Amino acid sequence: MGAVKSKSTDEAPPAINGQSVVGAQLLLAPIWMVEEQRWDEAAEALQLASQFGLCTLPLNLTADDINTHASKTAYRSVARVLAQLMVVGRHVAFGDGSCLQIVRHANGEVRTIKDQPGFRLTVDPPLPAHHHLYQQHRLQHDPPVRSRGAFWDNNGGWRSGGGPLDITDASMSSLAKRMVLSHFNATRRGQNGTSIRLNRRVGGGRLDGLLTQSPHTPVAGCTTTFGQKGSVRILVLTDSSHTFVAWITIVDMRNDVYVSVLTTEAPVCVSSAFKDRFPVTTQLARVALGRVGPYVFDGQVHDDSDDDSDSDGHGGGWDDMDDDSDGEGSGGEDASAEEEISANDGNASP
Repeated sequence: MGAVKSKSTDEAPPAINGQSVVGAQLLLAPIWMVEEQRWDEAAEALQLASQFGLCTLPLNLTADDINTHASKTAYRSVARVLAQLMVVGRHVAFGDGSCLQIVRHANGEVRTIKDQPGFRLTVDPPLPAHHHLYQQHRLQHDPPVRSRGAFWDNNGGWRSGGGPLDITDASMSSLAKRMVLSHFNATRRGQNGTSIRLNRRVGGGRLDGLLTQSPHTPVAGCTTTFGQKGSVRILVLTDSSHTFVAWITIVDMRNDVYVSVLTTEAPVCVSSAFKDRFPVTTQLARVALGRVGPYVFDGQVHDDSDDDSDSDGHGGGWDDMDDDSDGEGSGGEDASAEEEISANDGNASP
């Protein structure tokens, strides 16, 4: 669309431009789309998609984008992040003609990627009020979402998981980020990684804290985070200034936690330890992992004397949470930890 009049706000990250975001200013048409609104969550999803090569920033919105919502009333009738992703999601292209489109039907049914029943979303599903992490930390403007676990099949593009609505994402923006990472894992090769299974209390309980704090809490050293099933958290380490992408997957396995670090950083040497082959990724991950870093990268062995409160300043976030190390406090669902590991470490299975 041509030049548009616009209104700026200091609330939005620089993800949409031209007709949208310039620097820290959001420039959208019509003006009511940005009145008293933040675009942080939607912008983070777009920035992640850009890092993974699925969209080009800044975006230039079209008339079709703007007309996704018939009116201001329609736009504001749904959760803010859902409304925003309905506008910009189609700019995240998966390369087979599909995109991160979000369609809302007149009866209120929401679908993503494909306008088919198998891709239906339940926005703000009922969750156990006192035991599910995502219910405890529910955001009205970016609520949890449940779906059938769409996944990328290299033989046929996006497919529905086919089962009951059994994948719960911490928020609408978390679902968008998960779709980006799922596509990347299934279509790209060349990731290198290291993984380990640790007691959740090592390093002063850093891992326990990351799994039991609000999934929306920023993590030191990470550009964005997202969670699924109440038992998995992804910590993205890189941003647009890096020439590679890297992330940490942590999976609640009740008393233990599975930790995986994956990267596309080019190795600086061969036949050496991960920390020597991929020094930048290791440096970034150490910031996020805090006192757990030596266990992941240096071979440090667990000692019960290390299971004290964290004092490394990274903000584990568990001090004000229920002490529930059997997995219930993390809102774990019925899927096995093995399924979570395979889904986030590069396999295309749901």
